Amino acid sequence: MMRSNFLKASLAAVSIVAGLTACDADKLTEVNANPNAPEKVQSSALFTSGVAGVMQNLRGAGMSHGLGGVWSQHFAEIQYPEDDLSKPRNATIEFFWTALYAGTLTGPTQGSLQEFTQILKQATEPNIIAPTLVMRAFTIQAITDFWGDVPFTQAGLGADDYTPAYDTQASIYDSIFVSLDRAVAIMDPDDVRQMGDADPVYAGDLDAWAKLANSLHARAAIRISFVNTAKATAELEKALAGPVFESNADNAVVVWPGGTLANPLCLNWSDADCGGTRDDQRVSKRLVDTLKVNSDPRLAAYAEPTGASQKDAPSSCDITYRGYPNGLNTPSETNTCTSKVFSLGDYSRPTLAIRSANSPSIIMTYAELLFIKAEAAERGLIVGDPAALYEEAITASMEQWGIAAGDITDYLAQSKVAYKGGPAGLQQIAYEKWVALYNNETEAYAEWRRLDYPVLVPGPNQQPSLIPTRLPYPDIENSLNAENLAAAETAQGSAENTTIKGRVWWDTK
Repeated sequence: MMRSNFLKASLAAVSIVAGLTACDADKLTEVNANPNAPEKVQSSALFTSGVAGVMQNLRGAGMSHGLGGVWSQHFAEIQYPEDDLSKPRNATIEFFWTALYAGTLTGPTQGSLQEFTQILKQATEPNIIAPTLVMRAFTIQAITDFWGDVPFTQAGLGADDYTPAYDTQASIYDSIFVSLDRAVAIMDPDDVRQMGDADPVYAGDLDAWAKLANSLHARAAIRISFVNTAKATAELEKALAGPVFESNADNAVVVWPGGTLANPLCLNWSDADCGGTRDDQRVSKRLVDTLKVNSDPRLAAYAEPTGASQKDAPSSCDITYRGYPNGLNTPSETNTCTSKVFSLGDYSRPTLAIRSANSPSIIMTYAELLFIKAEAAERGLIVGDPAALYEEAITASMEQWGIAAGDITDYLAQSKVAYKGGPAGLQQIAYEKWVALYNNETEAYAEWRRLDYPVLVPGPNQQPSLIPTRLPYPDIENSLNAENLAAAETAQGSAENTTIKGRVWWDTK
C-alpha cells in the first residue's frame, strides 16, 4: 500500500495541472495537445498525472469491463450491451481516442500521451526521462494495438498541427523498441535527481523500472513474432539479456489511495463503496464455465458468488458461480434445470478484490513475462524449457491471486493441465495466458487476437456475428484529419480493413 501514499501525495499538487493546461472543450477531440504553457508544469507532476490518467482510461470499466473485457470474453454486458453486440458506440471510441492522446480534463488527472510527450520536450534529468519513455511506450502500444496505424511522431506538436500524419504500426513498434532501449541505457541509480514520490509505480526505484522496460520490450517482441519473426527474435534476445521481472514482487501496478483517486473500477460500480452508480457487467459464461471444467482455483478470486446462491434457502438452480453469456440483447436466459428465467442476481459479478477503492491496476506481471518466455521457447525463438516455464507461469499467476500452494500443486497435477508440447503445448500456453490476463484486458484482448486461442464464439445476438478484431477510427478524425485518415486506410489495405472486421498489422491469422 506504500505506493498509494506516493500517488496521493503527488496528485495533491497536480490539481493545479488541470488549471494550467485547461483548454476549450471543442479541442478535446483533437489528437494534439493544448499549447497553453504546459511547460510551466513540473515534469514530475506531469508524470504522476500522466500515469494515473492513462491507467484510469485503460483499466477503467469502459475498457476493462467493456470493449477489451467483453471481446476477450472475460466479462459480459448485461445492460447497454452495444460493445458485446459488436456495435461499439462512436462516442465510446472517440472518448478513448481523445483521452489516450490528449486527456479528458476531468477529475484531478488528465492522463494522456501528450503529457509524456511534453515531459520529453522539457525534462533534462535522465531519471525522469527514462520512466517517461517506458510509460510512453506502454501507452502508444495500447493505442496502436486497438487502432493499427495511428498518429505518433507528429502527435502532440501543438496548435500549428492538428492534422498529424499516421505512422504505420510496424514503425511504431520500431519506436517502442528504441524507446525502451534508451530508457534502460540512460537510467542512473546514483543520480539523486529522481522522481521519488512522484512515481506512482515504483516510487523512484530505477532498478525496478529497468526490469519493467525490458519486460515490456519482451511483450512487444512476442506481439510481432508472427509477422516479423527475425525482428521479434532479435528483440526478445535483447530484452531478456537485461534485467527482467524475477517474481511477483516486480509486478508493475498502480495502487490507488482511495477517495477521488480510487481504483477506476470502484468508481463505476454501485456496490463497491466509491459512489458508483452502475451495475452493468458480469463475469463471462465462457470464462466461468472453463474455470469450472478445469477445477481452476482462481474462479473464487475472479468471480463473486451469485446473489441467488446466498439466499437462506437456495434452490438447485441457485448455483454459486454462474457467468453471463456474451452477445445477448436482454439480461435473461432460461435454464434446462427448470423453466426459471434468471435475474441479474443469478450471475456472478467480478470480485471486489479487483474493484475496491485500493485495488491495484496492472501494467504488467511476472506471470505474463513467463508465458512470453514459454511460448518463445516452444517456438524456438529463445533457448529454454517450455514445460518448466509454463508451470512457473501458472504458479506465478495463482500466487498473484493468493491461491494456496497445495491448490496450485493439485491444479498442475491434472492430466489435462500437464504440458504436452508442440502445437498442443502452444494452445495450452495461449489458454493459460488468457486466464492469467484477467483484469488486464487490453493485453488479454491483444493476445487472444494474436494467438486465436482459446476459441471464442460470438453470442446469439451479435450482429455482425463476429468478435471485433480492432477498433474503428472515431468519426471526428474524418472531420478534422480526413486526408491523413484516408492515407492510413489505404496503407492498411482499405477502409473496410479498419472496421471491427479488420486486423491490425501484427494479427496475421
